[in-house]
Amino acid sequence: MTMNKCLSLATASSIVLNLLNADPSLAFSFTKITDNQSSFNSVGLFSSINNEGVVAFSTNIDSNGYATGIFTGNGRVTTKIADNTSSFSVFSPVATINNAGTVAFSANLDDTSNGIFLSNGGVITPIANSPYSRGLGDPVINNLGQVVFSARLNTGGVGIFTSNGVETSLIADTNNGYTVLDTYDISDRNAVVFSAGLNTGGRGIFIYQGETTTPVVETNGEFDFLSSPTLNNENTIAFRGVLDNYTSEGIFTVQNGTINTIADDSGPFSSFSNPAINNEGIVAFQGSLDTGGFGIYIGSDPVADKVIAVGDILFGSRVVDLSFSNQGLNDVNQLAFYAELANGTTGIFRANLNQSSPPVPTPTLLPGILMLGFFGRMFHFKAKRMAQEQN
Repeated sequence: MTMNKCLSLATASSIVLNLLNADPSLAFSFTKITDNQSSFNSVGLFSSINNEGVVAFSTNIDSNGYATGIFTGNGRVTTKIADNTSSFSVFSPVATINNAGTVAFSANLDDTSNGIFLSNGGVITPIANSPYSRGLGDPVINNLGQVVFSARLNTGGVGIFTSNGVETSLIADTNNGYTVLDTYDISDRNAVVFSAGLNTGGRGIFIYQGETTTPVVETNGEFDFLSSPTLNNENTIAFRGVLDNYTSEGIFTVQNGTINTIADDSGPFSSFSNPAINNEGIVAFQGSLDTGGFGIYIGSDPVADKVIAVGDILFGSRVVDLSFSNQGLNDVNQLAFYAELANGTTGIFRANLNQSSPPVPTPTLLPGILMLGFFGRMFHFKAKRMAQEQN
């Protein structure tokens, strides 16, 4: 009888602890930045966030993938950056924001030419222009106001450039050693990382700093494919890598030649996309699971490291789709993301990591907690009485 009661106590304790750990996303609180129930018909899939928690996003996406406006929001105030009621006709659906609140975006003008622009305090400044309607790639801005972007060249091919609005520099182009130029990012030290296909075959991730370009990792080693590089101010680069004759993949970091695995498909994950890294060294990514479904994670454990996943409840409705950008993580571990909910809502949301205090149990857990306290006191009383009887 005594053993059975002890087992009952252990079982009750286990149940309550499992309940407390049942939803690791309780470590995050969520803020709605905007949704299609407000003044927008739709929002873009990829958003950017700065250290103030302000999110830059696009709105009203058309059938060609263009947006009609660029906005920022912090959950309380939404601010228009630019829309098609002015000299702009359409916008790329991707915009980025720095800590000063400067937003970089790509837009077509009414004459169908394409430009890169900066906006701060209502003042819009042109950075680059192209006669082609899609001649310029999506810009990324750092906290120094330096912008990196891609552009079609008048001589043919594509180049990656940086500009501060006064001086523009060519970083790499497909006329000199590269067959294709892909994703790029820029740090606050004006280092630029990019992935590229090589004329000699294979692919690589490269870092440009101080007018010198250095290969960081290439496909002549353990990797068969490399993509989606992003970096922090310590030149730690996060990227997606495919290896083992294209049978395996993961999210990795590399710094000074040392490669670390953040998550790979040897465990519960099956595929990965869009890694982001902050100056604290935290890496976030979108991952799919062997068991089905996908979510946004900050580590290799899909339970303990989950930010949010398909099937979770967000603002009263179940999540049915998610998208995350490599510019969607800031240095205070907030994440901006797109979510579609079962009730038809689509929106941009911010996940806020609650680091200062442990998750507060929801009311449904309180009876279990009280029961655990009751069982604990009862067990202490029984043990004390048994000891007295034995004496």
